[in-house]
Amino acid sequence: MKKVDIIIIAGILVASLLAFVAISQFQARASSDLEVVIKHQGTVIKTIPFNRDTDEVFQYEADDERNVVTVKNGLVSMTEANCRDQICVKTGEISKVGEIIVCLPHKFTVEIVSKTQAAELDSIAE
Repeated sequence: MKKVDIIIIAGILVASLLAFVAISQFQARASSDLEVVIKHQGTVIKTIPFNRDTDEVFQYEADDERNVVTVKNGLVSMTEANCRDQICVKTGEISKVGEIIVCLPHKFTVEIVSKTQAAELDSIAE
């Protein structure tokens, strides 16, 4: 290999490393404004900062309604509910801006929101 080839290869490697660091920093900064917003009958009852380190269980009880929301390892799920159909529990885990879990019988919603990011479009919405 010639000296010029080595310089070009080294330049490409340095540029790649700088791009990787810049993208990582941007993603870390963008994810710091995420929140899990929990609502009952349209009224916000709790907001939880959302990132990979968040580890929180929120339990909501009103009258004969009971919902348990778990935020752990960068995932949000409704782990327990005393509604009859259990669709909210079967929804599974959410992790992206705009995703939502809904318990219709209790009028209870759990949504991931961001102050700066728009919700991601899925293949159907595009």
